[in-house]
Amino acid sequence: MPFRPQIALIFALIFSVALPLSAQAGTSLKLLEATPVGSWSLREETTTDHRGRATVNVIRTSMLSKEERNGQTYYWVEMVNENFKVKGDKRKPVGERMVVKSLMSEQFLSGDPANAIQNLRGFGEELIVQNGNSQPMRISGAGGFAEGLMKGMGAEINYNFSEQGNESVTVPAGSFDTKVLVGEGSTEMKVIFKKITVASKTTSYFSDKVPFGIVKADGESVTNGKVSTHSTRLLEYGRSGAQSQMTGEPQDMPNMPNIGDILGGGNR
Repeated sequence: MPFRPQIALIFALIFSVALPLSAQAGTSLKLLEATPVGSWSLREETTTDHRGRATVNVIRTSMLSKEERNGQTYYWVEMVNENFKVKGDKRKPVGERMVVKSLMSEQFLSGDPANAIQNLRGFGEELIVQNGNSQPMRISGAGGFAEGLMKGMGAEINYNFSEQGNESVTVPAGSFDTKVLVGEGSTEMKVIFKKITVASKTTSYFSDKVPFGIVKADGESVTNGKVSTHSTRLLEYGRSGAQSQMTGEPQDMPNMPNIGDILGGGNR
């Protein structure tokens, strides 16, 4: 895969991991206790764009292992992503399966970041990415790179979560008593020479009875005036038996390119 598209995929997946985890961090849920090593969850995210076109992302998240480095505790968390276009009641695969393993600090998983995007240095001490059957690639300091990329795009982010009580909800994985959080905010950034503005609001339902906490979420985003909706449902989960879906030995990715090169110029 060419280097620049691979970086784009990695960057997108950083946010798909970071945002759900940080949303949980601001609550009183004991999510690390609910997510022992070996636990896993399978959820389905459906997005409908401003033209009514639907896509589905099926995500398996696994807590693979725990380790100590330099006197700090880290966890290996893996996400397996498969994307589908939806037409009627049929689904068509889009692209190849993406597997991402991230070595996350305990503080990132259990702390209280007001905004995950502003705390990305805690996201990945190491990141290993495999696209389809390609060779897995290891990236050291991925969180720092993502943070630098955000700064390179001049990102201005305002996002906050508030607790909205409790609610019993039913999803394919079962019925749960959940804590309700509403996340609302906006993001502005410049990619190449185009300004992107996103305003979003999401209502999320969390339970300390399931790994990683998330049971259900519904929301809406407005990107440069175009409205899209998204919904997440927990399909299955387990507290043991998680295994890595990555195959092959990872290779170290070449040195990261200049941020300005990725963005098409500007920051050098």
